[in-house]
Amino acid sequence: MSAIRTLLVAPPWLDIYGNYQAAAKLGCVSHPLGLAYVGGAILEMGGDCRIVDMESEGVNAEGLLRIIREYRPHLIGLSATTPVYKNAALLADAIKKRFPDILLGIGGVHSTIMGAAVLDECRSLDFEVLGEAEHTIKEMCRAVADGRSFEGVAGVCYRRNGAIVENPRRPLTENLDELPLPARHLLNRDLYQHSLPGRGFVRYANLFTARGCPYHCIFCSQHTMHGRRVRFHSVSRVIAELQDIIDNLGVQHVIVMDETLTLRRERTLELCQAIHDARLRFTWEGWTHAATIDEEMLRTMKAAGLIRLSFGIESGDPQILKRIKKGVTLDQLRTAYKIAARVGIETRGSAMLGHPGETRETAWRTVKFARSIKECQQLYLNIACPYPGTELFDCAAGGCEGMTLLTQDYSRYKRYGDPVISVNDLDPKALQRFQTLGLLYFYLTPGRIWYNVVRRAGLRAGLRNGWAFAKGAVQSLLRGRQ
Repeated sequence: MSAIRTLLVAPPWLDIYGNYQAAAKLGCVSHPLGLAYVGGAILEMGGDCRIVDMESEGVNAEGLLRIIREYRPHLIGLSATTPVYKNAALLADAIKKRFPDILLGIGGVHSTIMGAAVLDECRSLDFEVLGEAEHTIKEMCRAVADGRSFEGVAGVCYRRNGAIVENPRRPLTENLDELPLPARHLLNRDLYQHSLPGRGFVRYANLFTARGCPYHCIFCSQHTMHGRRVRFHSVSRVIAELQDIIDNLGVQHVIVMDETLTLRRERTLELCQAIHDARLRFTWEGWTHAATIDEEMLRTMKAAGLIRLSFGIESGDPQILKRIKKGVTLDQLRTAYKIAARVGIETRGSAMLGHPGETRETAWRTVKFARSIKECQQLYLNIACPYPGTELFDCAAGGCEGMTLLTQDYSRYKRYGDPVISVNDLDPKALQRFQTLGLLYFYLTPGRIWYNVVRRAGLRAGLRNGWAFAKGAVQSLLRGRQ
C-alpha cells in the first residue's frame, strides 16, 4: 500500500467565548488530542499525517489552503464540536471549491450525534467519521490506497453516486491499550501553555487515562462519543505515555482529561504509586466529581505531583442539582473543597445558569454559593447550552420547566455571549447579566484578588489573566445595556 497523506484540521474556535476571548486565549487553549490519537493510528499503519491546529497556530482559511497546496493530501479530516461546526462547514466550502478532488470529511461529537444530517446540510463534505476514529481511519486509508469506496467501513457516513450512505456504527474499542500513543510530536508544544501556581506560564500536554462517564448529567453529550461504561488504560500504559511526554516532549505538566479523575479509588492510588516507582517528576491536574474524593486519596495524589483539581458545582440550588442529575449535594461540594484546601491543592469550580426550572432566585443562589466557598480560587460560570444529544436539548426544545429554545443555529451555541435559551423569568439579557455580575461577585473579593493577581503564578501572569478577564467583563456589561 502506498503511503496515504492525511491532513487533520482543528478549525478556529475562539469566537465561541464571546466577549471573553482574551481570557480564553490564555486559559482554554488545548491540544486537539483526538486528532493526535487519529494521527498516531495513521502513522502506525505506515501512512503520512499532518495536523493543523488553526487557532493555536494562527492559521486562517487562506493559510490552510496554502498548506493543502503544499502538502497535497489524499484525505482531509476536520474535527468539530457543535459550536465550532459552522466554522468547519465554512472551511469545507473553501477547501472543496479550491481542491474539488481531495476527499474531505469531518468527525467529532457533533457529527457523531447528527449523523447523515451533516452531509445533507454541508454539500462540500464527502464523508463523516462517526464515533471513535482510530480503527476507522485505518480502514479508510486502506480503501483510498486500493481505490475502493468506503462501503463496508464501519463508522463512516459517505456519498455514493449522489446518495448518502450511513454504514453501521463501529463498536467502542474495548482494550484502550491497543491504541497507539497520540502523535503529539505533530503539534507545536510551545503553543500550549497554562499558568500554574508559583511557576507562571508553562508548557503542558493532555492525557486520557480512561474514556466514558457513568454519570447522567443532562447537559453533557460526551456519552455519545465514548459511552457511559468507563474503559481504562492499564496503569502501565499510562506510565509509558507519561514517560513519552516527559522524555520526548520535554513537558513537565500534564492535564488529565478523564471525565472523572478519581472514579475508581484503588486504581487512582495504584497509578500514584506507579508514578512514584517510576520516579517521574512532573505536575498534573484534572477534574472530578466531588463525591468521589477523600483526604487520604488527595494526599497520595499530591505526593505524586497533583497540584490542581476542578469540581463541577453546576448549581447552588439543591432541587436544581437533582433535576440536572448531577449526583452531588451542596454539603459534598463544600467538603470536597475543604479537603483539597487542607491538602494544599489549588481548586477550580464550574457552574451554570439557565438550567430547567431556573429562576432569578435560583440563579442568585448559585452565584452566592460559589462565592461562599472560600477554598475555591477560580470559577467558570457558564450559561447552560442545550447541545444536541443531551437531555437538556430535549427539554429546551420541548419547552419543559419554563425553558424556550430560541434557535437551532449551532454557531450561536456558546456558553459565553448571547444565550440561545430563556427560562422562566430569565430572558437572554438577564442570563448574560447574571453571568457577568456573578463572575465579578465571585472574583472581586480581597482574598481572590490577592491570590489570582499577585500570589498564585507571579505578578506578570496574574496581571495578564486579570486584564483579560476584566476586558471581557466590561465588554459584557456594555453589551448588556444595548
